[in-house]
Parts: sequence; structure tokens; C-alpha cells
Amino acid sequence: MVRQSLKYSNTIFKYFNTTSEYLNTTSEYLNTIFKYFNTTSEYLNMTSEYLNTTFKYLNTTFKYFNMTFKYFNTTFKYFNMTSEYLNTILEYLNTTFKYFNTTSRYLLLI
Repeated sequence: MVRQSLKYSNTIFKYFNTTSEYLNTTSEYLNTIFKYFNTTSEYLNMTSEYLNTTFKYLNTTFKYFNMTFKYFNTTFKYFNMTSEYLNTILEYLNTTFKYFNTTSRYLLLI
């Protein structure tokens, strides 16, 4: 009876030992999986930071482009104003020459 009891106890301890080894292995696998998740999370965080920095640079670049286009627009407006001013001067000169021409014809008729 004692022998059978010892044999049964030994089997139970072997079972507990095997279960403990399986649990230990499972814990190691889970630890490895969590390490991979942690590393992946760190890489994603770094990627997010790089993308954030890239978008900041792009935003700044677009702001500079916008400022450049505004300057071009202002420059073209000044060119347009200058052209209109020159056109007005030419119209006045044309009117003046017409006046002189009319006056000269009138004087020739007298």
C-alpha cells in the first residue's frame, strides 16, 4: 500500500513537473511575443515621429511656396499697373499728336 501510494505520488509530481515545464515554456513564448510587440511598437513610434517631422517640413515648404506665389502675384500686379500706366501715357500722347495734327491742318487751311 505504501509503495502504491509512493508510486502514485511520484506520478503526480511528474505530472506537476511536466505541467510546470509547459507553463514555463509558454511563459517564455509569451515573453518573446511581448518583446516583439514592444519592438514593433517602438518602430511604429519612430516611424510616426519621422512622418510627423516629414509633414512639418512639407508644411514649411508649402508655406514658402505659397509666399513665393504671393510675391509673384504681387509682382505681376505691379507689372500690370505699370503696363496700364504706360498705356495711359501712350493714349495721352496719341491724343496730343491728334490734336497737333488737327491744329496743323487747321493752320494750313488758314
